[in-house]
Amino acid sequence: MAKKEKESLRADAYDQILEAIIFGDLSPGSRTDEKMLVRRFGGGLASVRDALFRLSLEGLIMRQPRIGTQVPELGLTALHNVFEARTMIEGGCAALVAERATAQDIAAMRSAFTDYEQAIEQRDFRSLVQMDRKFHRAIAAATQNTELERQIIQLHNISSRFWYFGIRRLDANAVRADIQGHQRVIDAIAKRDGPAATREVRAVLGHFPEDVRLFLAGSLTLTEEHVNG
Repeated sequence: MAKKEKESLRADAYDQILEAIIFGDLSPGSRTDEKMLVRRFGGGLASVRDALFRLSLEGLIMRQPRIGTQVPELGLTALHNVFEARTMIEGGCAALVAERATAQDIAAMRSAFTDYEQAIEQRDFRSLVQMDRKFHRAIAAATQNTELERQIIQLHNISSRFWYFGIRRLDANAVRADIQGHQRVIDAIAKRDGPAATREVRAVLGHFPEDVRLFLAGSLTLTEEHVNG
């Protein structure tokens, strides 16, 4: 098998398993194994093993001796940690993006939310999360710094699990307001206004964790009541 074909298979396995984790197809707290993932996603054992190794380095799965491979739970501490890190790193990069973003970068940011109104009306939450991923990848690429790009994407992958958990519990106006906040980020970047870009990115990243914290706390309380009942 050619080197490029092997790399493509590894990338496909990684992307499929990553999306299954983000969208809860591999549910939080669940255990899995390499053979099951090969049956489910194909690609061969080597590709799945490589994907799991990469995902474990990124904190999206846990691999423990005698326990196996497990998808991390969605917890309040993890929520706080990932959004605090994103606010510092991505928020801190906003001025850099306002300085460096090309016309193509800005076009990619604007195109990320094409047809978002239709997705909101249809409650197509997977598409809305994919739009958000496309937007933040465009932000990451516009830093023109491969280390910053890698960190932004990895943190966003983790936070996308919380976003998918939370967005399904928000009303349409709250989702619409969140996307409009992202569009204000783009406007600031297009104007080369670094301070405004920083302010708008931090506003986008700052409000959502509180919503999810309330949803998570309610979910955890219900779980505890079920167990204790």
